[in-house]
Amino acid sequence: MRSDTTPTAGSRRGDGLLTRLTVADLMPWPAYRTARHAGRQSLIEHRRERSVALGPCMRLQFEDALTIRHQIQEVLHIERSAGLDAMQHEIDTYAPLLPDGTNWKATLMIELPDAAQRRRELPALSEAAHHVYVDIAGLPRSIAHANEDQADRHLGRPSGVHFLRFQLPPGARCALLSGAAANLGCAHERYAFRHGIAATTIERLCGDLAPPLSASAPSAAAPAAPMN
Repeated sequence: MRSDTTPTAGSRRGDGLLTRLTVADLMPWPAYRTARHAGRQSLIEHRRERSVALGPCMRLQFEDALTIRHQIQEVLHIERSAGLDAMQHEIDTYAPLLPDGTNWKATLMIELPDAAQRRRELPALSEAAHHVYVDIAGLPRSIAHANEDQADRHLGRPSGVHFLRFQLPPGARCALLSGAAANLGCAHERYAFRHGIAATTIERLCGDLAPPLSASAPSAAAPAAPMN
């Protein structure tokens, strides 16, 4: 079992990207209970570098093997689950949140601390979660696929948490890996915001991407002008 903070045993692509965790990547519950505070500061920094605000009420946490591993370990810790079956169950549950080299995966959190505001605004913001996109100058928008496990979850019961997949075509991946800037936006009429993604964040997120096999950066893909 691993005892450090970097998962290494799971399934990897030929380019080295970790695309699936295994039980060997997790610490047994008794060991994690003892060591869970040791790497907390570095994990907080890692998550901060992969977090992007979108307007005043939304924040996206872009996931990777390290953040997903931590979430799994925390669930097992809370439930005091030490069995291999429980560990595998959580790995399977969180597997869809792990990027596969062709996409970015993110947890979108709607931040409305006031209860009255939540009642008023959460339905529209839950719907807006289906209109979030990433764009690069000269290329089509990559509109997020939201809540693929339950695409209409906002209709019956608005939620403050949504799970997004930004599928990035070869041209977009090549442009990003070549240093292009990108924007994060929402096209919903009630939440029309668009912001530039910080260069340091894009650098971190590029670690989730595999170079396209035969694509080259499109000549039109000049850096996108960040917008506020």
